[in-house]
Amino acid sequence: MINYLIFFSFALILGMLFYILMALRSNQGSEKGGSELLQNKLAEVSSDLNKIENDLSEFKPSMNELNRFLGGNTSTGKLGEWNLESIVRDVLPANTYEFQAQINPETTEKADCAVTNSEGLIIPIDSKFYQGQYQNYHEAGSKTERNKVLQSLKRTILSDAESISEKYILRNSTSNYVVLYIASEKIIDLVTQIDNLRQECLTDKNTLILGPNALAGFLDTVRLGHYAIKMNENAKKVANTVNILNEEFKKFDNTTVKAVRNLNQAIGHVEDIQTRVNVLGKELKKADESFDENLE
Repeated sequence: MINYLIFFSFALILGMLFYILMALRSNQGSEKGGSELLQNKLAEVSSDLNKIENDLSEFKPSMNELNRFLGGNTSTGKLGEWNLESIVRDVLPANTYEFQAQINPETTEKADCAVTNSEGLIIPIDSKFYQGQYQNYHEAGSKTERNKVLQSLKRTILSDAESISEKYILRNSTSNYVVLYIASEKIIDLVTQIDNLRQECLTDKNTLILGPNALAGFLDTVRLGHYAIKMNENAKKVANTVNILNEEFKKFDNTTVKAVRNLNQAIGHVEDIQTRVNVLGKELKKADESFDENLE
């Protein structure tokens, strides 16, 4: 690709140079200093050629890096990991995932991401980026060659699925499946063209193949599971609070009943006292009248 760019740039510059020379020649007889003008234009074109050559020499390493990146080396794996991290961070709460997680303490293998579901189990996720096969597929000149590329992609994916499931599935610690994340919907389209590949990976390798869109939806179900658990916990807290308030209300009601009972008893005692006071008053009045009569 870089060779085509260089060829096109030089062809364009030569065309411009030819145009300038023809224009100068047509005006050479009628304009003074045509030779000097031609030399100046040639000097400018030469300077531009040198600048373009320097720019192209600086651009070529960048293109080589891009070609190596798209060709399927370890840098493409980094692209898949970055894409995976971006989706996970956007969807899930911060305390439900870990990147570069060592799931099995007995090995040094690390999954690209470990997501904890609402049941407390870890879902291992490993990202892959089959850009080399994708490029080979589109460069294939016939249907037969494209089918060969698809079969090669199938073998690679099945091998990767078996590898990550063996490394990361642990009884009572992880889910009974792993996620093979492919960070390109275009490559997922190729996977879809391979008959029964997804089903074979899931049933035989315990591996779920997901692209960016499917992964976002999958993680959202995990998030909703955590949300439901949190809602249940909050509902339990509310129910406990209501029960406590109900018990306290019963105690308050009983206390009120006792207070009314005691108050009624107190009123009865006051009435008894008042009766005694009234009787005593009457007796005192009688005694006073009797005393007055005796004095007379």
